[in-house]
Amino acid sequence: MLIKALCDYSLIQKKEVQDGYCKQNVNYLIQLSPEGCIDNIISVEESKPIKNKNGKEKMVLAPKVAELPIRTQKPGIDGNVIEHRPLYIFGLNYNKKDGTLSTEDKTDKAKKSHKAFCEVNLAFFEGIDSPLCRAYCNFIKTWNPEEHTSDPILLGLGSRFGAASVYYEFGFDTDKLLQDDPAFREAYGKYLAEKQAAAEAENTELAVCSILGERLPQARIHDKIKGIAGGIASGCVMVSAKEDAFESYGKTQSFNSGVSEKAMKMYTSALNRLLADEAHHKVMDDLTLVYFAMKRDDVNESRLVSRLLTGADNTLNDTFAKALKGMPIEFPDIDERVDFYVAGLTANSSRVCQKFALRRKYGDIIDNIMEHQRNMAIGYEPKYISAGRMLHELVSPKSSNGRVPPPLLSGIFEAIFNGTNYPTSLLSTMIRRVKTDSDADNNHFIKLNNARAGIIKACLIRNYKKEDIKMLINQDNREPAALCGRLFAVLEKIQCDSVTGDLNRTIGDTYFSSACSQPATIFPILMKLSRNHMRKLGKPAFIYYDKLLTELNAGLNDRYPKQLSLEDQGMFIVNYYQQKSELYTKNETKEKAAQADE
Repeated sequence: MLIKALCDYSLIQKKEVQDGYCKQNVNYLIQLSPEGCIDNIISVEESKPIKNKNGKEKMVLAPKVAELPIRTQKPGIDGNVIEHRPLYIFGLNYNKKDGTLSTEDKTDKAKKSHKAFCEVNLAFFEGIDSPLCRAYCNFIKTWNPEEHTSDPILLGLGSRFGAASVYYEFGFDTDKLLQDDPAFREAYGKYLAEKQAAAEAENTELAVCSILGERLPQARIHDKIKGIAGGIASGCVMVSAKEDAFESYGKTQSFNSGVSEKAMKMYTSALNRLLADEAHHKVMDDLTLVYFAMKRDDVNESRLVSRLLTGADNTLNDTFAKALKGMPIEFPDIDERVDFYVAGLTANSSRVCQKFALRRKYGDIIDNIMEHQRNMAIGYEPKYISAGRMLHELVSPKSSNGRVPPPLLSGIFEAIFNGTNYPTSLLSTMIRRVKTDSDADNNHFIKLNNARAGIIKACLIRNYKKEDIKMLINQDNREPAALCGRLFAVLEKIQCDSVTGDLNRTIGDTYFSSACSQPATIFPILMKLSRNHMRKLGKPAFIYYDKLLTELNAGLNDRYPKQLSLEDQGMFIVNYYQQKSELYTKNETKEKAAQADE
């Protein structure tokens, strides 16, 4: 489905660049003299506004987007016409430790890369008659890497000189660039036509393309996809096969895919453009989310999804508040009826792994995201919980890699976009985090906040059909697990109120995990302790807490469950959090929340 969707998306997009060219990031311009010497290397980065987590704009330097010849996709050392990678251009390695340049490395990659650059470009540019093309040829012929290890211009670039994400272009100045030279473009057009004719003559494998439905030459090797989180710098492939694979079916390498050369170029170029555009993708841990609407200009739709995922906009809390009240939400300049695609991609070595791909009407996608938020809403002042915040809460602070396991990660986003059940491991993971993590900032051994309680609440509502769980305590819920959670919060508050100053260790720090799993073994002890704590309270507080304890124990018939299932432990935690919120929230906040609901 994804490859077909990408091809369809490619067809309806306005053609932005000519065949044989693609948009590339460029950071520096190498200014050449007519003799081919480097006069200077200047930054061509552009100042662009971005929004921080608080929604405030700040200006940052971003690479210039240039239209350069398409990069070749061969594995290993591969030279390109008009190269823009520093290792190929200069043949030098930068040592970050001492800030020196050298041609030496363990595999001679710098020397091999520069040699490939020289061979490819001299063969192409030799004989092209224009001042800039001749200057480029002169640079290639006269540049000797060994002679430039102390070059002040290169050393002046510092650690950015050889960075994998920093690229260069050539020209006399910013108005006269090699890729724009008319003589070059004419020669490159002929080169592309000859290359295409040769490929068609060599490729005699004709078959009906599974994507386009036409009888076309089959793609033998698929172009690489760049920008997938965890993938190698040179890119990964979505479709590939080992040599000798499927030979028993009369097929040779990669001809078993059923994808034509034409369709291959369409889907790879479309996906690479989406991955290069921050409005159309978002990286979440090891998962790369790519999304697009099936229309020519889909920037507004895609940017809104990015905002909803990251929560990097304070206006979302106002929007969310309206959604909680059941008020209609309007997002301007979007088409709710358009088909919208979302794909979750990861990298496995040099391969792209598709974890999921889905298609929904855009309005349904937004509704599902907001329903996910409503399911997580908890407490008197619910906040919009971003996907990044969710993932952060699922990882132990002591974890060495700080990543959510891939199956759980992809399952979460698939559930959010589809509006389906969350992965079964989400609830168990979150409960484990609550019971084992400590809140170092508040000096407590239990870490429970609105995001963690909200995630558990959402799992119970969606996976276990607990629709009676609300943002605040449901006084009518008489489930033993819910009553035990509320009772534990009350007992903890009694202990805290009976002591002057802060407690080093509360019953929550000591008994929470056991009470959540095996109430019958812990609550008799806690009830006995509470009688000692109650004696230290004033009369009004004593009466209030005594009434509350009596009511909760009456609902339990003074019999505590021996064992709580995973579902019940979730109920315990949610009701504990809600009861604690009820006990600690100021009356002004409660009144304000009540007025907002009217």
